[in-house]
Amino acid sequence: MIESQRQQFLDYIAKTKRMSVHTVSAYSGDLCQFTDFLATQYVTALVDCKPIHIRGFMAMLLQNGLTPRSVHRKISSVRGWFKYLRKQGDLKVDPMSKIILPKMPKVLVKDIPAADLHNLFARFPWNEVEHGDRDRLLLLLLYTTGMRLSELIGLKVGDIDFHRNSLRVLGKRNKERIIPMHPEMVDWLKAYLVGHAHSQLFVTDKGKPLYPVYVYRLVNHYLKLFSHAAKTSPHVLRHSFATHMLNNGANLLAIKDILGHANLSATQVYTKNSFEKLKQVHALHPRK
Repeated sequence: MIESQRQQFLDYIAKTKRMSVHTVSAYSGDLCQFTDFLATQYVTALVDCKPIHIRGFMAMLLQNGLTPRSVHRKISSVRGWFKYLRKQGDLKVDPMSKIILPKMPKVLVKDIPAADLHNLFARFPWNEVEHGDRDRLLLLLLYTTGMRLSELIGLKVGDIDFHRNSLRVLGKRNKERIIPMHPEMVDWLKAYLVGHAHSQLFVTDKGKPLYPVYVYRLVNHYLKLFSHAAKTSPHVLRHSFATHMLNNGANLLAIKDILGHANLSATQVYTKNSFEKLKQVHALHPRK
């Protein structure tokens, strides 16, 4: 019974909610882990699931070394499942209603200094390395558009609008948005596409579709050459884009739209990065 209810929910978020394959896979893993735990507690039907079982599940996750953030994500999957079951009439009482999640430490992701990125793009001998034109363009797109890793991987040549200097990306829950591009970026794209025989904008060295680990390694390799930042990943480039835009006076709502955030609160985290830098500058005042 539990397995069929789980599969119905996964079908629902895949077909009705139109969540990505990666998201559905993450939900599936979380819910399988949860139902496996329920089995150890001799809970064979979700109507018998109580708050004490959910607290026990969270305790097990924390004891196994998961961070509070990872626990939040897994419990979010469970919460979504129970919400769906209540709408379907399969549950009358939501055992999640009295659950208090573990506190998450407030960690600000540090952006990569703009000077480091400028040096990377200006000083690295891109023409001397194999696939250098692809690598430079890939990094530039991540940094100048703030797109997500999954959005970059899904880019197709047909998503480029050379007349409007813009790029169409497919974000979370298959939400489409248009991102403007600098004319210089458009010129680089045109040069890159000469002789390009793939429908995908970027492919691996072997001509295969990109995948997350491949892009992560590529980005990490280049950023480490010119930056001492603690974290160097595609997501940090997204953070850097937003923070640098904000530092240069860009409107927060405009940044929200470019990033594809559903709520402004998700974008406001970048104001904290900027505020921390303002405090550092102010600390240098002679009358502090």
